[in-house]
Amino acid sequence: MQYYCEIPTPKGTMRGYFHKPQRDKHPVCLIFHGFTGQKTGTKFCYVQLARMLEAKGIATFRFDFLGSGESDGNFVDMTFQDELSCARVILEETLKMENCTEIYVLGHSMGGAVASELAKLYPDQIKKMVLWAPAFNLPNALDYLTGLVARAKTYDHNGYEISDEFVQDILKRDFYEHLDTYKNQLLIIHGTKDTTVPYEISKRYRQLFHPGFSFVPIENGNHNFDKCEDIKKVLQLSLNFLCK
Repeated sequence: MQYYCEIPTPKGTMRGYFHKPQRDKHPVCLIFHGFTGQKTGTKFCYVQLARMLEAKGIATFRFDFLGSGESDGNFVDMTFQDELSCARVILEETLKMENCTEIYVLGHSMGGAVASELAKLYPDQIKKMVLWAPAFNLPNALDYLTGLVARAKTYDHNGYEISDEFVQDILKRDFYEHLDTYKNQLLIIHGTKDTTVPYEISKRYRQLFHPGFSFVPIENGNHNFDKCEDIKKVLQLSLNFLCK
């Protein structure tokens, strides 16, 4: 069953959905959308995955971060720290659930960076993690962006207004630092033709995670897996990993 949910935070209310399987005790997977994304996912893939997991006895939370989708706040006021704080609130609420047996997380792009940072804070509580093209290159990408324009309070990023506070927050971060803090099960999926988070950066993070993790390239796949066969493969790989 799919239930509408709201979670209050100090900066506003997050809105999303909880997919509950037909069993009393079950794992719960937390899904984190990427930059400019929302709780449905590209090509509604989070909805699809949540339903697939529900059929296999795994519950799912999928929320809009503050400033995105239907949650409170404006996108321009969002920072990475805000999204990480939102992720922590979701995880803490999940930890309170008596029927939750284990916690899994899945994140795409910047949501993958959020998931990875969360796993550094909760390395024992998160039992499985799936990262789709994690955007560990964000500081370089935004440095390039701000190098093209004079510093200002806000910037036009392809029609999305982002704040200088967001940019400065990203620029001070090193997402590659302490990646080996998380020792539990990990799957990373990355398209070989990704130009948003270049596939080449996978060579770096693959050396920094613990040696037992799984990495699957999607040949000729782009950042959002914009072919039916690609997104179906990504969903099936994620489902198999989370259900094993």
